[in-house]
Amino acid sequence: MTPHESGTGSAAEETHRLTVELDLLKGRVSRLEQQVRTLAEANLALARGLEANPLEEPDQTRPEHSARLAHELLLAAGLVPPKAEAE
Repeated sequence: MTPHESGTGSAAEETHRLTVELDLLKGRVSRLEQQVRTLAEANLALARGLEANPLEEPDQTRPEHSARLAHELLLAAGLVPPKAEAE
């Protein structure tokens, strides 16, 4: 039984506990927001690589470059594990 449940906890202790929990949640939300921004950047890189301007000559390297950039963004953010080296 916690002090709060037994009625012996002070309002200051409860406020401190709630503040700590709130700070932890704020940190988690902040990390999630950064991950969403990174995913959006990677998605944009992929979309730009696949877009074709009708006035341009076809470029086979642009989609490959865009996929590489998107993968590097995800790696840098720690959202995907690095590939294991071939044995």
